[in-house]
This record gives sequence, C-alpha cells and structure tokens, in this order.
Amino acid sequence: MKTIKSILKLLILTLAFTTVSCDDEPVDPALDLSNGGGSASGDYWPTAINNEWIMERGGVELDPIKIIGTGNFGGQTYYKFAPQSGSGSTSSGSVTNWLNKSNGVYKLKTDDININVGGLTGTQTGYEFVILKDNIAVGQSWNGTYTQTTTYTGIPSITLTINYTGTILAKNVSATVDGETYNDVIKVSFVQNTSMPGAPPTTINSEYWFAKDVGVIKSISNDSGTIYESILVDYTLF
Repeated sequence: MKTIKSILKLLILTLAFTTVSCDDEPVDPALDLSNGGGSASGDYWPTAINNEWIMERGGVELDPIKIIGTGNFGGQTYYKFAPQSGSGSTSSGSVTNWLNKSNGVYKLKTDDININVGGLTGTQTGYEFVILKDNIAVGQSWNGTYTQTTTYTGIPSITLTINYTGTILAKNVSATVDGETYNDVIKVSFVQNTSMPGAPPTTINSEYWFAKDVGVIKSISNDSGTIYESILVDYTLF
C-alpha cells in the first residue's frame, strides 16, 4: 500500500507541470475535443519557442517550465516543454509534457514516465487531458477520463483510472501573485478522482490560475490534506 500511495503522490507532483516522429500517434479518443460552443477569449498560455516560466513551491524554485520545440500528434501541433522532475519522500521521476491549443481548448499531453519508488524502477504510461477551456462561461465545466499503467519488472502492472472535471471559477479578474498584479485571469477548479483495484479511491482537488498573455501564475493541489502550492516568480516570453 505504501508503494501505491507513492505512485499516486508522484502522479500529482508531475502533473503540475524529444525530437521524435509522432505523426502516426492518435489523439486520445476519450478526450472531449468540443470547444463548448464559444470562441477563444485570448491566449492564456503563450507558446513561442523559448518561452520560460519559473515557479516556486515553499520558497524553492522548481525546474523551469520552458518550451523547447514542437511535435505533431494526430495532425495537431503540440508544443514541447523541457522535462520536469518530481519527487516525494520515497518516489521520484522525470516527465515531459506537451501543450496543444485549439479554439480556446488547452490540452496537456504527458510522455511515458520513468520512475523510482523505494528503489524499485518502473514506467508509468503517458496520458492526455484538457486543462483549460477559455471559451466557456463562469460555472461551466468539462470532464474526461484517462488511464495510467505503472509497470515494474517482476511485479504485476498497476492501472489507475482517473476521472476529472474542470470548472471555470472566475474570468477576467485581477490577481496578485508574488507582488505582481495580473488584470485578466481565469481561475479553474480541477478535480481528479483516481481509482484502482484493491485500493480506496483518491480525490485530488486543484486550482489553476491562468493570466492572459502570460500563462499559469498559480496552482494549488490538495491531496488528502497535503497541500502543494506553486506560484510564478519570473517569466520570459518571446
């Protein structure tokens, strides 16, 4: 059970944030790709190459979130971020994320993750989900499902099923983060319900703040009473 809890915590740590041919890889069919009937209200995650955001958690800077290239998945352009590391008391790993934007819908795609949990090495399969819809009204929601399988040598695979719901909490509001005021912010609630055979379900409640023409300025995740809060402390845009 301790190993399972470590896997779940690593999933949350890597969520907040390859030059290979991906042309034949399909987009996850479980994704809701509808745009909600509205039009994009702006750019809440600029995607120029070399854009970089520096987040801080508990006074400690995290790995830079930097766009380093592009790829094509299912005929759509995705922007590649530099690999991010995540770690807990007994687990660690590194993950590469991709971002796609289309008509106000923002999707995050994650590559397979190589992990180490208590000295056991393994792989977690990648996943994809909608992190933001800037084209829907306050109070409106979207939802989806994805699975993630963790495999260790000589140990049966563990498959997590994650059902998520995103809800727009606020739009076009001001927010101050690390002494800087952002005047056009969308606040999003993101709830993940994780289930797996032989273990009780886990619910993770998160909130993300997106500033127009800047990107993510704050994220808060509550995992069974453990709070992970990250704030933007510096950024460079091109």
